[in-house]
Amino acid sequence: MKDFVKKNNSFKNMGFIKFWLISSLFFMTFPLSLIFCFLYLGTTKTKQFLIVLANDFLQTLLILFITLSIMIYFIFDYISNFF
Repeated sequence: MKDFVKKNNSFKNMGFIKFWLISSLFFMTFPLSLIFCFLYLGTTKTKQFLIVLANDFLQTLLILFITLSIMIYFIFDYISNFF
């Protein structure tokens, strides 16, 4: 079952704009959308969708953390030249 969830995940092959729209709608209507996904898509597809959403969220957090770290480093480096 785990191999099927990993190999045949159609959400990973989705385009950026389409996945962005679907994930935005999912998060805006969260409790109802989870029930709807479970009833409409089934357990396997819902599990695949939640895995892809979690991966996307973690990647976003990582990118934000790296970007903020670089910005803070350069700001401190720039300000330290004045002292």
